[in-house]
Amino acid sequence: ISFRHVKKAFGPKVIYRDLNLDVYPGETLTVMGGSGVGKSVMLKLLIRLLEADAGQITFHGEEVTHMSARRISDVRRRIAMLFQGAALFDSITVGENVAYGLHEHYRREMTKKQIDDRVA
Repeated sequence: ISFRHVKKAFGPKVIYRDLNLDVYPGETLTVMGGSGVGKSVMLKLLIRLLEADAGQITFHGEEVTHMSARRISDVRRRIAMLFQGAALFDSITVGENVAYGLHEHYRREMTKKQIDDRVA
């Protein structure tokens, strides 16, 4: 994962003026900071839930900012994002929370049994 000269603002609120970051295969990274400093924004930019105002973002050597909707969907399947505060949907079990993403992304490719097996 690489962020190069990424800029992002919401109106007058500048989140990034020049974000540069590399995360290498096998590396574990913790992003920490106070509320509103851009932790979630960085992840949302990576999976294009938000668009960067400028700069380049690459994932496994491919430019994310120019990917088709189908290709970015493939990238989203490979990236896990935990809700802030480690929150799950509180009205369903942990297993159902895990299965939720599989149902959303693989409902045409996986049977219920395959999803149940993966959750287990």
